[in-house]
Amino acid sequence: MIRHAYDDGGYSGGSMDRPALQSLLADIAAGRMETVVVYKIDRLTRSLADFARMVELFDQHAVSFVSVTQAFNTTNTMGRLTLNVLLSFAQFEREITGERIRDKITASKAKGMWMGGTLPLGYDLPTSNDRTLVVNIREAEIVRQIFRRYLALGSLFNRTRPLFWEIIYLLCRKRGESSKCLVMC
Repeated sequence: MIRHAYDDGGYSGGSMDRPALQSLLADIAAGRMETVVVYKIDRLTRSLADFARMVELFDQHAVSFVSVTQAFNTTNTMGRLTLNVLLSFAQFEREITGERIRDKITASKAKGMWMGGTLPLGYDLPTSNDRTLVVNIREAEIVRQIFRRYLALGSLFNRTRPLFWEIIYLLCRKRGESSKCLVMC
């Protein structure tokens, strides 16, 4: 039998896509484990569905499960119920946290705050700590030209090739790749 620490430091317990966990599951499937010991159940997984799959694998290979800080036994019904309740709360906590983060980002965007990512054409990075984008006068005029031409022609690419390449150059410049774009133009 294996005496090995499987450590996925830096990976979220909300996903099974973790190298050490996959190694552990492979060792279980190969019959090299008798017992899986964890500090806390949510260090193994925070997903009830993922844990159910793991318990099924544990059962298939006669592997017992022990949590050092939480007392339950997966070999009886009451222990499994306790485990499922704990995992339900862990999954609930993860989903609530995700909702709060999404709501915070949405509220910040509604206030006009830049939340990172590629800068939109017509704006520059904030110059202060308030994270409000700064209008780039030259690019903003190009955005207005794009909208005017679209309204007039019904298409951005109908007789607007010079504008197209100017947009490509500006986007490349924003990404710090203007020298590459000059070759394209």
